[in-house]
Parts: sequence; structure tokens; C-alpha cells
Amino acid sequence: MNLRIVYLRARQRAHTLSELQKRELLTLLADPANASDFEELTAEIWGNPESAVPVFKPEESRAILKNILAAGRISPEEEQKTVRLKSNSLPLWIKISAAAVLISLSTVLFFYINPLNNSRKTELVALVTPGTDKAFLTMANGTKFSLADIERGDEAKYRSNGISKTKDGFLKYAPVAQQVNSNVKALNVLVTPKGGQYKIMLPDGTKVWMNAASTLRFPLAFDGGVRMVEIEGEAYFEVAKDKSKAFKVRSSDQLVEVYGTHFNINSYPEEARIVTTLLEGSVAVSDLKSGKQLMLKPGQQAVLANGLSVSAGQMEEAVAWKEGYFLFEHEELGSIMRKVSRWYNIETQFKNEELKHVRFGGTVDRFQNLGDVLRMLELTGNVKFKIEGRTVIAYK
Repeated sequence: MNLRIVYLRARQRAHTLSELQKRELLTLLADPANASDFEELTAEIWGNPESAVPVFKPEESRAILKNILAAGRISPEEEQKTVRLKSNSLPLWIKISAAAVLISLSTVLFFYINPLNNSRKTELVALVTPGTDKAFLTMANGTKFSLADIERGDEAKYRSNGISKTKDGFLKYAPVAQQVNSNVKALNVLVTPKGGQYKIMLPDGTKVWMNAASTLRFPLAFDGGVRMVEIEGEAYFEVAKDKSKAFKVRSSDQLVEVYGTHFNINSYPEEARIVTTLLEGSVAVSDLKSGKQLMLKPGQQAVLANGLSVSAGQMEEAVAWKEGYFLFEHEELGSIMRKVSRWYNIETQFKNEELKHVRFGGTVDRFQNLGDVLRMLELTGNVKFKIEGRTVIAYK
């Protein structure tokens, strides 16, 4: 499914879809290029509503849908087949109208299964807010910056160190003459804390999105025949093409070599494996301990855990954080709560150790308060949560 549609649907389910975003979602669903997404959404909401007790009676749902189809002159025979609408055959305004009804219906269902008058859930929502764009940069010469203050701080100080901000929100680093000519051999270090994320454009034009609790090390300038950086945590790279200078990413015991491509690396030290997911281009992934090297094709993942292996990649799951949402695909609760802990800057505890291995699936907007994520997990009936200060406790 179109990642933007997934993201907007997550915001809609969480009741945070703005009017502008709602119009964007309607337009995307009406686009013939997204016909399969429109049909999937239709089947999801009309054929399998998110509540055991439908808000609308079957005859009411059929009446609403019949009015939409009548405007498009769909025959009674075809009406019986419309659990999956033939979106390419409908005029644009009809498809937008149908999508609007679908979105309205799913909004009602959201409120039906998530009543706002539940005082404990409201308390959970209010206590902990999501992460924001913030990071700390330590220059090779020791100068430190809080990048959350870049637009409010001493702009001359930033510019004199080669730092600026692009219109689309990237921190842009381009070394100035005194940096290039200095004898400083140390690296620049960009750190996102727990509860933070950031994006930077390196001197060669490479773009890097950094997830929470991550560290990126890069030189003052890319001299010689190699562009080398180091990552701890998680980052998504769009590497600027330069056939004369390979781009290399070091993460713990792994080295990734590319010339121009899009890929994601998850290398948190608390995780049992390093996962490199390739979306575009090609990369060589090396296990620095064994010397084994694998070439990845788009859609593949390299996993380093007691050896290096390759498998089909979960593309949407790998980059969901970059697009602004959590996507859990049959994932263990222990792994889920580590992600939640990093993003919301909290600690987690398990009253029952076996809960760490219970698996969940679902999608939720990363910019919702913590309670929305916990509510989604609680709806399964397999786990409950309570908050004490900034600690979330999971129990049966």
C-alpha cells in the first residue's frame, strides 16, 4: 500500500487528521494509480468493520453505499459485487465522495471502540507526549550546538561553523574554509536523544534521517576516495551519487558500501541484530568479524546476528518510523516497547516476563500521545498497562 495513505489512515484512526490532510487522503484514494489501495480500504471498512457490533445496521450501510453507486449509474447486479468497488470505472468526484463516506464511517467506528469518557485512558494520553525534532551536534573542534534552537539562536555562530537549515527542514552542513584547512582529525558527532529525531544533509548532498536515541559520526569534509560515516541506532540514507567516491556506513561489526542508493540501517546496541533494508539501488554488506559479504537487491534485508544472512525485506515496516508512524507486523511486545521507550523517552517494566514474547500487529501515528499506542495494544485483551511517572508497566 502507498506509504502516505498508510500514514494518513493512521492519523485518521487516531483522530488527528487535519482538514488539509483529509483532502490529501481523499485525493490519493481517488487517484487511479492507487486503485488497489481504494479497494482495500473499501473492503476493510465495509466488509470488516473494526467493531463486533456495527455502528450502522446492514440495511443502513447498504443504503449509504447505494446512494453513492446510483450517482455513478451502477446496475443493481453490480451493486451486489461492490464490497470491492471498481474504482477505475467511477468518475473522480464519485470516488472522492465514496472515500469521504468511508473515512467518516471509520471515524465513527474509532469513537465507538475508543470512548473519550474513559478516565483511565484519558489519563494515559495526557501523561506522556511523543518525540520532536531535536538533536545535539558536537563539532570536531569541540563546539556544541542544540539544534532545536537553530532558528532561535545565534545564527552567525551557526553559519560560521558551516551550519544552516534548508527550506524542507534539513540541517545542512557544508564545511567552511577554516575547518577544511585545520589539522583537526576528530569527527563531527550528531546525537538524537530519546524522544528526538532529526534530519541532516551531509557535505556531499547525502540526506540522512535519524531516529530517536541515535548517533551519527561524520568527518569535517569527505576527502580522498571514500565517504565514510558511522551510525549507532537507526537512520535512513539517501546517498548522493558519486562514482568516484564510494559511500560507506560503519555500524558496530558491519560495513555497508554504496555509490548512490536508499537504505535503512537499524543498529541499536540493545537489539540482538543489525538490520539493513535496501529500497533502491544496490549495496554490499560486510560482516567485519567473519569477512563475509552479501550484495543486496531492492526489497531485500541483510541481518547480522551470529552471522550474516539475507532475506526478503519488510519495506513498510522498516521505514514506517521515517514516515511518521509505528507499524507492527506480528512483533513481540518486548521489541515494541523498546521502540516506544526510545520515542517517548520512557522506561518500561514487565510484571510478567512471558509478556515480552506476546506478538501484536497494528499501525498507529507516532505523533500521538503514548496512551494511543498503549490503547491499541490493550484492545487485543492480551496485555494491560499502567503509568508511574515516566515508567510504563505491562501486566496481564
